[in-house]
Amino acid sequence: MLLETLSLALVISLINKGKLSRLGELVLREFWLVPLALVIQSGIYWMVVRGIRVGPGWLSPVLDTGSYFLLLIFTIRNSSLPGIRWLTLGIVLNTLVISLNGGVMPVDPSFLPEVNRRALLEGQGTHGLMTAATQVSFLADRFCLAIPGLSKQVFSVGDSLIDLGSFLLVFKVMTRKLPKISIHPEG
Repeated sequence: MLLETLSLALVISLINKGKLSRLGELVLREFWLVPLALVIQSGIYWMVVRGIRVGPGWLSPVLDTGSYFLLLIFTIRNSSLPGIRWLTLGIVLNTLVISLNGGVMPVDPSFLPEVNRRALLEGQGTHGLMTAATQVSFLADRFCLAIPGLSKQVFSVGDSLIDLGSFLLVFKVMTRKLPKISIHPEG
């Protein structure tokens, strides 16, 4: 859902006379942590789906949870930027639910097709099925958005806050008002 949110932020910003070039002026500290976290998450998911063992059973959940801590470090280093506090709170909530549930994000099974439910029961992926034993289930992927023409999106409260923070960051950077420079004639 993040890509759709960023696309919407770009369109709404441009409608509101925002400048795409202002995004190029955005200075993000320790940005390298974001692609590193995404590579870790994608790599774990790719290996699990293909049945490749990462190492001992505890390693994959630790790496996945650790990738969220990398994202937290990134957001804390950039906390002065607009929207980052919402983004940080979303990452904290997702990190909490993942940490408390063995390194996987629990998903409400009622939103999943049978083939996805079977895959999660077999331990494939970085998500797990929500059960009665799920810790802090109110923070899990328990909401669903089905927009015609787009794939069904299952998301958490944390995901919503990440989307809100990302939207605000793009919108406020692109539409920021530049200070007016007044020129006083020398007398």
